[in-house]
Amino acid sequence: MNNPKIYNDIKLYKLIISIAIPMILSNISTPLLGLIDTSIIGRISIEQIGAIAIGSTILSFIYFCFGFFRMGTTGLIAQAYGKNDYYQIKNIIKKNLFMAFIFGIFCIPSLLILKNILILIFTNNINIQLYTESYINIRIFGAPATFINFVIFGVLLGINKPWKIFKLVLFINSLNIILDLYFGMYLGLNIKGIAIGTIISEYAGIILGLCYIKPIIPLNNILSQKRFFKDKFNLIFKANFNLFIRTFFILMSIIMFTAIGSRLGETILAANAILIILQMFLSYSLDGFAQATEVLIGNEYGKKNKKKITKIIISSIIISFIFSILYSIIFYYYSMKIIELITPINEIIDECKNYIFWIIISPLISFLAFQLDGIYIGANKTIIMKNTVIISFIIYIICLLIFVPIFNNHGLWASFIIFMFFRGLLLLSQYKKLYKFN
Repeated sequence: MNNPKIYNDIKLYKLIISIAIPMILSNISTPLLGLIDTSIIGRISIEQIGAIAIGSTILSFIYFCFGFFRMGTTGLIAQAYGKNDYYQIKNIIKKNLFMAFIFGIFCIPSLLILKNILILIFTNNINIQLYTESYINIRIFGAPATFINFVIFGVLLGINKPWKIFKLVLFINSLNIILDLYFGMYLGLNIKGIAIGTIISEYAGIILGLCYIKPIIPLNNILSQKRFFKDKFNLIFKANFNLFIRTFFILMSIIMFTAIGSRLGETILAANAILIILQMFLSYSLDGFAQATEVLIGNEYGKKNKKKITKIIISSIIISFIFSILYSIIFYYYSMKIIELITPINEIIDECKNYIFWIIISPLISFLAFQLDGIYIGANKTIIMKNTVIISFIIYIICLLIFVPIFNNHGLWASFIIFMFFRGLLLLSQYKKLYKFN
């Protein structure tokens, strides 16, 4: 690790950045689409704005837990691709597509049963409840498409085709906007039209996505091999289960942050919601570098190339750290100007000023957790990711119990930042296990 060439491999830096750029653009397009959807429905009804916000949040939370279909697929595909094991690549694609479809189908009746309870958590306004219910009743039928698209994204990233992911995301989002305008405004279907437009674009994305991976796996033999159901799913199940648990606890940390913040007053709740938007854009951006690392680590892990793995780890962390510094500088000078664009309410702006310190330091503390996640996904060390998140979550709970009663919202933000810090620190403490090849 003391070899200076490890730290100044310009070609490797360029390679990481070249993969990261389309992934960052793809990641950021998702929240931007939400803003466009809101602006479209905002011309129709204030109550429907709230319904879309609640419905989208509920679906996002659920879909977020199944993000393992993307992450798990990337790591396994990248390793098989590094070994030029095309039979294994086909095997992984087939099994993950099958599992994504089954889980997607299972989600439909599950959410239809639970939706009313979940909606009540967010609002007691009867009109908003009805609008949200009608929105979810349509959108939930897009669950199989969402999960299958996760797998397709994972495959394309695993074989180092990030620009195809960007094109696919751009196609889905552009079609979504066009259909939202057509169904929602032109046909006057309002919130139902928005939901219909979204699921049509998701299923259309599957068609384009399968065309992208067709050279790898012929579309006419997805389930044709006799060994499909005989081959054990153990490796894929273990990876996906560990990632599901890891993602669940991250989601719980965000839910608890929001729930506790809501009890500290409406102004603080509004301020935290805006500050979390800045944190989300940070995570979407830094995730791009983590995703670039996933495929590169996976490729070299398949070849068992320890020297190259070390170079990728160090180079990717250096790049991520540099960009985290840039984000902190941007937040220091421009965060309040961004907040003023989001809301004109002086009371909320003043409240944001009280807690902007946490957003400024967040990139410097959060980057390690994001980047190491990508490294461990590429190496398929998902059990380490699961275990470290559980320990970090326990520390988070302890911090909440100690700091929030004393420091209120500052205690809440300190607890969240500490959670992110320990996620990165505990992953770093396990780095030697990256060199234990399966």
